[in-house]
Amino acid sequence: MKIAIAFDDALGHGLLANASACIASGLFHKEEDLLGPQIEADYYTYISITKIPILIVRKKNKNWKELLNRAKKNKLKYMVFTREGQSTTSYEEYIERVKGKPIEEVKVIGIGVLGEDSIVQKFCGDLPLLR
Repeated sequence: MKIAIAFDDALGHGLLANASACIASGLFHKEEDLLGPQIEADYYTYISITKIPILIVRKKNKNWKELLNRAKKNKLKYMVFTREGQSTTSYEEYIERVKGKPIEEVKVIGIGVLGEDSIVQKFCGDLPLLR
């Protein structure tokens, strides 16, 4: 299993970090077997972290709908994260701002996918790593 998260290069570092965390948390929802166990130490606990790779790639010249269609066609678990989600202070407001809207009517920040290594690699094969 592998995750890939595609972003536009123009996104600032702070917004990129926030969006990565939101997308990863969404993709890991109900995927507990992809997390390792907690590790106990003398006076503290290392919490569970991912056991699978997470690639961060640039969408390059691809449009968001094309990437979303790639994810759906390959039957990947996917998550679209939007500016509407990043700029609200309540989940209820986020729902109100995006519910029922097609991808062309929201401001997409990134798309994350989760699936078997080879299928995720196929999804992001022509997208360069974000460095």
